[in-house]
Amino acid sequence: MKVKICGITNEEDVKTCERNGTELIGFINIPRSKRFIEVDDIQKLTAYMQDKSRAVVVTETEDLVEVESLIESTGIQYLQFHSQSAAELKRFKENNPQVKVIRAVGISEVMGEEKSKEINDYASVCDYLLFDYEVAGKSGGTGKQIPLELAVKAAEAARKNSHVGLFLAGGMDSHRMKSEGKILEDFFDYVDVNSGVENQPGEKDENKIIEFMKVMNNS
Repeated sequence: MKVKICGITNEEDVKTCERNGTELIGFINIPRSKRFIEVDDIQKLTAYMQDKSRAVVVTETEDLVEVESLIESTGIQYLQFHSQSAAELKRFKENNPQVKVIRAVGISEVMGEEKSKEINDYASVCDYLLFDYEVAGKSGGTGKQIPLELAVKAAEAARKNSHVGLFLAGGMDSHRMKSEGKILEDFFDYVDVNSGVENQPGEKDENKIIEFMKVMNNS
């Protein structure tokens, strides 16, 4: 599995992620997030990256024109959406074929038919799906883990009729990857870690990143 470290807010953490081999680096442009940063700050931070193609902007805006402006202003090739419908993302991909589209899908305690259909709909139009724990209809930022059985069911639903790439997020840390990494790597392409390598929201801990990457490299 590859690694995306999300919630980056400062120059030192950008450099730490790259220095330790993180494949993708996420910047959150969602005001409700404790790790929210403005577009201007994203531009400044990505300028420090040795490989800007690894940057991901996380957005929840309903305005796709605003998203296209974000692409133009940052030059970022990965966008992680939290609000658009499958139909909207299909049109977006048609107009912006150079962009890799990641759609976050919230998973709570049950994988019913409705959730399976939602996953299938997004899998048919997106490059990647990212599963995160869902609370009150919102995914991301909860720090809670999706139980292994549910994560596997979600992955199986996504891959039923699609070759979509898959991320697993939600309270990911070294402990979980040590205990369940061998199973998870059979179903997921990326692990998305945020709070699991932090001292506090938006402030990463280099030692925790080193430990996490060591676990991933040995898995």
